[in-house]
Amino acid sequence: MIKKIYLSICIAILTTSVFAQSRMAPEVLQKEVTSYVANVTPTITPSPLSTAPSAAPPIWENDFSDTVDWIFTNTSIPPLDWRIETNSNLQALSVTNLPASLTPFASTTVSNGFLWISSDFVPGNVDGDGTPIVCEATTATPIDLSLWPNVTLSFEHNYRWWNDTRGVRVSGDNGATWTEFQITDVNGYPNDQNSGNPEVTKYDISAVAGGQSQVLIQFYYDDNDIWAWYWAVDDVKISETPDNLITMQEEVIGGWWVGYQTAGGVGLDYSLNPMNQATANPYSFESVVANEGLATQNVTMHVEVTEDATQTSAYTGSSNPITLAGGMQDTLVASTTFTPLNYGAYTIEMWTIGDSAFTDTTFKTTVVTDSVYGRDNSQIDGYYRVGRSCGGMVLGVDFDIFVTDDLTSVSAYVYGFNTNGNNISIPGAIMYGALYEVDPQGDPIWLAQTDDYSIQQADLDNWVTIPFNGAQILSAGTSYMISIGGYAHPLDTFAIAVAGDGHEATSHVQDNGCGLGSGAFGDWYWISSIPMIRMNLGTSWTTSSIDETVFEGSLKVYPNPTNGAITINLNNITADNYTLTLSNVLGEEIYSVSTLINGTYKEEIDLSSFGKGAYFINISNSNSSVTERIVVE
Repeated sequence: MIKKIYLSICIAILTTSVFAQSRMAPEVLQKEVTSYVANVTPTITPSPLSTAPSAAPPIWENDFSDTVDWIFTNTSIPPLDWRIETNSNLQALSVTNLPASLTPFASTTVSNGFLWISSDFVPGNVDGDGTPIVCEATTATPIDLSLWPNVTLSFEHNYRWWNDTRGVRVSGDNGATWTEFQITDVNGYPNDQNSGNPEVTKYDISAVAGGQSQVLIQFYYDDNDIWAWYWAVDDVKISETPDNLITMQEEVIGGWWVGYQTAGGVGLDYSLNPMNQATANPYSFESVVANEGLATQNVTMHVEVTEDATQTSAYTGSSNPITLAGGMQDTLVASTTFTPLNYGAYTIEMWTIGDSAFTDTTFKTTVVTDSVYGRDNSQIDGYYRVGRSCGGMVLGVDFDIFVTDDLTSVSAYVYGFNTNGNNISIPGAIMYGALYEVDPQGDPIWLAQTDDYSIQQADLDNWVTIPFNGAQILSAGTSYMISIGGYAHPLDTFAIAVAGDGHEATSHVQDNGCGLGSGAFGDWYWISSIPMIRMNLGTSWTTSSIDETVFEGSLKVYPNPTNGAITINLNNITADNYTLTLSNVLGEEIYSVSTLINGTYKEEIDLSSFGKGAYFINISNSNSSVTERIVVE
């Protein structure tokens, strides 16, 4: 059975003892196998209406600039205790070997101090476990909230932990009784930084503290002797709960919350979506909307999709309105779906409007392709080691198939060097692709495998495509896992990049000897990051040219694939002003030219400087447009 556990997955601790291949310590890898170079969060911009209203000034706040404001109850000795720190370098503050890729704590007032605890350390213990820690930090002076019956507690923090207990306790009677608000992981272990930086957490504490004159706030930490690393807290505030406030989160475009019930499959978001799959399974827009104010709100989610190539609206939709009382939340779903008509990148805007409140706009991007199927967002934020000294792992990503098609090859991004410049992948390491059928009731079912591929120097920090020996038929209505596997080797090891956070139990690793969890050899575990592993469908990878009849004439683009240069021929076309643009899979324009053409046009473009991968050529005149994909090998 697939084990739903939070494991560290990509990088071990960034030290030479871990990454010198033959000098790797498997004991450490069981604990730390993931690293995030940076946190990737959705881009938030003002909604089309206006900027969402700002919160009211806090009733009470504390920025941990003075130790006299807090009483520390620590059961352990320094450095395993609550204390106030001013060094935002979390790596330097940690008593264990945390990765150098940890980003500095970025709270609003980090420079004047913040609450800090670094746990999970025993001198001489290489794994770092063994000392349970129980610590409390309590406000030294009661807070008077007698004039405010409706109040919200908020604070900024950053953490890394697994299976410990931590949170906030609130007392309205000067400590005689306490109400506990336990904090759960936002992104899920095993990220090096489980939370945002900073993560802003809010709790409605009206039932405990509203209208009370003897309120105490307490931060508590109990690592239970199980793999807990650190917690940084700052800028604690108590504010009056506003009458009108709505928030939107967990935005999806694949139907994860509700749409999968009608569309079939799991409802995954696809950053690269083949046209035939997108047509059979149109985009479905959903979000979780919460009413964080007191007044009841009638809320409606709105969606706008823009085709990047033409900067024109491709879809406008909204959800049915629902009523949310204060403190309630629900999932909103657009009443119609979006079926793209053209290849290329699309920008998706989602926002929610209530009776007296509205949210900011969340932006998402998807690219409609002719054959590439991908879930990663192309923004590398870590890696997962596959071929290791302790064993050959298998790293996979789930895909739903809505139209029967052929799988011709698998593409994966080989992670070359970490932030310290150390080799993560070694030329000569062997990798292979494998196809599995997803079994919801058990382990993935192996179907096919590619030949072995030896990683070359040019493959480091680059995409590698490995063909299957004959097309593999993917049947409509079936879910598959495309994967990359490796072999145990003391020196020749490699890693695959990860990009973005995925839905639970939809990305996986098979443990073949490295002791990632308590299971047996060969057991599967799910991971929270999305490996950069993609399917290539159809026969486009063997195409030698593009030949279409457009603009009342003919278009030819060749060779395709290409090692660098392509030639574009337009013949017998209508006289008009034509614009030719070239963009990458993210929709970023890298070349553009506009000219008057009457009959014939020929242009050679050198793509060698842009690197390997897929690119989109769009040619348009005043009446029509055509987009085609070019592959640079």
